[in-house]
Amino acid sequence: MGCFISRKKEKVAIVFKKFGFDADEETFIAAFKRLYPNDWMKINERWQLEEDSTPPGKKHSMQHPDVYMKEMYRNHRPKAAVTEDGTE
Repeated sequence: MGCFISRKKEKVAIVFKKFGFDADEETFIAAFKRLYPNDWMKINERWQLEEDSTPPGKKHSMQHPDVYMKEMYRNHRPKAAVTEDGTE
C-alpha cells in the first residue's frame, strides 16, 4: 500500500522540530494528531476501509492506526535521538 499522507517526511520533521528531536513516542503521536488532524483522520479512514473490505477471518495489510503512528515515529525519528550505545 502506498503512502496516502502527503509530505509525510516533511510533516514528521516539523513535529520533531516543534516538540524536540528527543520527543518520546507518546509526545510525537499526540503532537502529530494535534498538528495534522486531517491526516490522522485519513489514517483512521483508510484503516476502516481496509477493515470493512476484508472478508471475515482474513487480515489486511494496513496496521491499526495506533501501530501505524508508532512505526512512523520509529522509522522517522532523528538519528540524534539515539545514543552511541544504541539506546534512546
